[in-house]
Amino acid sequence: MAYGNKVKFHYDVPAYIKKQLAEAAKKLNMTATDLLSKTIEEEYERIKKEKAHDAK
Repeated sequence: MAYGNKVKFHYDVPAYIKKQLAEAAKKLNMTATDLLSKTIEEEYERIKKEKAHDAK
């Protein structure tokens, strides 16, 4: 389902991952959803840069 420019994915996340994500987010004063989104965005940018570097 799309929410504006965001897409909601439905998948099962193991409980231990949810716990780690929640603990890390709490330490950073963020929500788990925001932390997960930020992590995915950063990884996507890293991969794009890596591919652009490899193409040269």
